[in-house]
Amino acid sequence: MNPWQMALDAMFIGPGSAAAVFVRSGEPPRVIRVIQGRPDRTVGFGDGQTILGTNQFEVRKSDVAEPIQHDVVAVGAVIENDVVVGGERFSLLGEAMLDLEGLTWTIGAEPA
Repeated sequence: MNPWQMALDAMFIGPGSAAAVFVRSGEPPRVIRVIQGRPDRTVGFGDGQTILGTNQFEVRKSDVAEPIQHDVVAVGAVIENDVVVGGERFSLLGEAMLDLEGLTWTIGAEPA
């Protein structure tokens, strides 16, 4: 196995990672693991600046071939009878960015 893949697998089961359910319209939901970040972003507002909280997810390419805008990630959810139950839901925003090694996607999100 690729050493980068082994390290990545360890990160996705370690602290800061979470079980989630990935939902794309027209497909059955599936369980994945994510690393959720909430980086702050400084935005100009008139003559001043404001700090906005954001949400972003890292998702293994082996779990999701290519995440797209409006896909849903439900952190902490489970699948019961093909229905997503519980969890905190996020709608993916913008275009996913693939890391240099081609192993993970990073994509922004907003609460759904």
